[in-house]
Amino acid sequence: MSVVGDSASLPGLAHVSLADALVMAQLKISLSSEVVLGNLDEWEAASLVFLSLPRHYLTFHGHKLCQYIRAGRITAALSEVVSVLGNEGGGRLAAMVEALYVTGRHDILHHHLGVAVDAALRKHYQSHSSLEPDRRALYCVFSGMAQEQTDQLLSDRLSLWVSDEGRPLEETFVRNLTPANYTQLMSELCAALTPSHPALANFLTPHLVRSPDSPIEPGPVEPSGEVSSAQRLDVYPLPTCYPHGLCIIINVKTFIEPSAAHDQIPLSIRHGSEVDCERLSATFKMFGFHVMTYIDPDRHKVESVFRSLRVDARLALVSCLAICIMTHGDEYDNLYLHDRTCIGMTDVRKLCFSSALINKPRLFFIQACRGEQALRPILLQRDVCSVTNAESDCLISAATVQGYTAVRSQTEGSWYVTEICGALQEWGHRAPVRTVLQRARAALSARVGTMGGGYVTQLSEDKVTLTKDVQLVRAEEPYFLEGILDLTQMEMLERLLEEALEDAEEEATREGEGIL
Repeated sequence: MSVVGDSASLPGLAHVSLADALVMAQLKISLSSEVVLGNLDEWEAASLVFLSLPRHYLTFHGHKLCQYIRAGRITAALSEVVSVLGNEGGGRLAAMVEALYVTGRHDILHHHLGVAVDAALRKHYQSHSSLEPDRRALYCVFSGMAQEQTDQLLSDRLSLWVSDEGRPLEETFVRNLTPANYTQLMSELCAALTPSHPALANFLTPHLVRSPDSPIEPGPVEPSGEVSSAQRLDVYPLPTCYPHGLCIIINVKTFIEPSAAHDQIPLSIRHGSEVDCERLSATFKMFGFHVMTYIDPDRHKVESVFRSLRVDARLALVSCLAICIMTHGDEYDNLYLHDRTCIGMTDVRKLCFSSALINKPRLFFIQACRGEQALRPILLQRDVCSVTNAESDCLISAATVQGYTAVRSQTEGSWYVTEICGALQEWGHRAPVRTVLQRARAALSARVGTMGGGYVTQLSEDKVTLTKDVQLVRAEEPYFLEGILDLTQMEMLERLLEEALEDAEEEATREGEGIL
């Protein structure tokens, strides 16, 4: 791994032009962000996220990154920011270099990035700023208030904002940000500041007229949980309390031995399915679902679970039901249970139907093979599955099209669950579920792996009888944070496993070389 040294190992600063030094600084951040940004504290990291990110990325990912920082994953959050800025192109990393200057981390600029902090740099940023002017003005407001003043302001004059006492104002601003309310939040903050902090309010005033909102993408859900009048008739009712929905996860990892000579269907252990289970659980927690997980149930247990579900009082309160089933399957859409009995994919929705679910969406996510054929990349199919069942308000999303296998990694989980959860985490709160599934399908179809000596790919398939759009809503802070922490723990464990596998491979290579 390439590591760039600090300024002591570089040519003298006097021999490098300011323009070249700033370009080199961007390169150093890109190559060794962990070293350069490794000693930032939680508040400084939140400021860098707020100042550096493009507005569209700040809107949709800023809250997640702030939660990473809050959970102690500062390095991971800032690495993602560096990656985003690098992928944006056009010298976007210059914004992070300038953000270090604005936040007062001149020691990093000088000692790690080789940029002299002097009058020339100050003059350069006065005329060639890479930061959005309104964002910089907001930061001046945030940094100009003590934490006690911030908490008091939020309590007395911004009580409608979702906030936690003792948190940076950058984090609170991003937490309440949607694609369409950036200027509205600035206006509300300016009005709140005017009586007691008029000097800080003056920072924002010039930008309230010059920064009209241009929504980056349609945002169907407002912070209050309401949808616009134009959308209300086309969306199922949104949640009004916790839990937003119930999520049943059934993971069949192992199967009993066949008990009869005619029952010789090979049902191997589904290694890696526990990763899918954890990923689904954490993802649905982020959207306020109460998650119930069942491992290796037989048919009696499955029927008992759904029988209890039909009379569960929570069904009258929730706005949505999600059923996730992970097991082996066949070309006839049979799903195998631990005792080797089968249940039809379309029969699952009959088992969980209840009068309390009338006019409420039921979402089914099925990770199972639907045949033994390997879907080769040249045979990609993008046809929409037609619906023949008249039962309403259901969506069945299958990991693969009928007749083909579903790919699963023994260490990283299945392709399908990985892409579904990734799409939900990124888009679930701002796009209808069907749009989210389309994005997951596009990502899934772009994956290519090897199996049985050939290349394979995969294409999910949906059967839809929904009469309206399903719009998920992010959970309240404690439940959302629980999902984030679960995902963080998963990522840490995956990273440790990868490192252990790499060490084992290196050890095996060394032993082989020793034998030779």
